[in-house]
Amino acid sequence: MNNTGTLYIIAVPIGNYEDITIRALETIREKADIIYCEDTRQTGHLLSHFGIKKTLRSLHAHSDDRKITALIDELNSGKNIAYMTDCGTPGLSDPGSKIVSAVRNADLPIVPLPGVSALTTIISVSGFPEKSVIFGGFLSKKPGKRINELTKLREFDGIIVIYESPHRIEKTLTDISLVFPGNDIVIGREMTKTYEEFLSTRGTDIPLLLETLKQKGEFAISINNSKNSAKKSCRDE
Repeated sequence: MNNTGTLYIIAVPIGNYEDITIRALETIREKADIIYCEDTRQTGHLLSHFGIKKTLRSLHAHSDDRKITALIDELNSGKNIAYMTDCGTPGLSDPGSKIVSAVRNADLPIVPLPGVSALTTIISVSGFPEKSVIFGGFLSKKPGKRINELTKLREFDGIIVIYESPHRIEKTLTDISLVFPGNDIVIGREMTKTYEEFLSTRGTDIPLLLETLKQKGEFAISINNSKNSAKKSCRDE
């Protein structure tokens, strides 16, 4: 009988190493034969922090499909494989979904190990009561296309979450102020890290906020686009 291996999808910290789960550490130590990850250096630092040594192989958004084929071959040979992104839960803004799809199509076992996600982290501190959430991820680098993406997101009734890098945060927030002028917005910077910061604002106040905003670290932006809230905001004004 040929026993196949299992693919473990492991959520990792978005900044603070202590946020990793006990189950994730035990799985990495005791079950995983090989770890595929976005950046072997970054994952290596995390594992070293916990005194773990494992075989690391890179598999990122620009990797050749042959790497996924090799991963499936190793699973078929009986190897247990863990997939870890640079930060957070795989499958949101990384090649995790592509890997899972290929492994599922090969009818091989997949086990998720839930944990930290910047998406749920920013929602948890936004204070927006709406139940509906849409994840916009990273918007386009092109100004016109970015505005179009935001305009399309404006049609959604609920909470909108967007990720952004420090290099484009000013441009993205400026566009958000134009598309969502009356909305409540919460911005998370360097979440879970030493210099973690949360800023609560309105779309119309973003230009003033940008005057003092530290454009360092990764950002997560939560926009309250509930139609009921929007009506209430109009009455308040």
